[in-house]
Amino acid sequence: MVRYILQRSDGLRLGKDSLWSAKCTNNLLYQSEHQDIVLNKLIELNAKDINLRAKVTSIDLDSSDNSETAA
Repeated sequence: MVRYILQRSDGLRLGKDSLWSAKCTNNLLYQSEHQDIVLNKLIELNAKDINLRAKVTSIDLDSSDNSETAA
């Protein structure tokens, strides 16, 4: 199952709590199955922090253990 997340240039990922974390598990990530929803969040965050360097990234979640298999 493909999901879209936000990832900064330093590798940190956005969590559901709107904090950037390196050790955020997949079920705690801000994620969506729709790329445009995550892109809207990126635009919202970038309006607050113009120096933010983040991108929308797709991940493939394995349904059996909810672990990331590809980035």
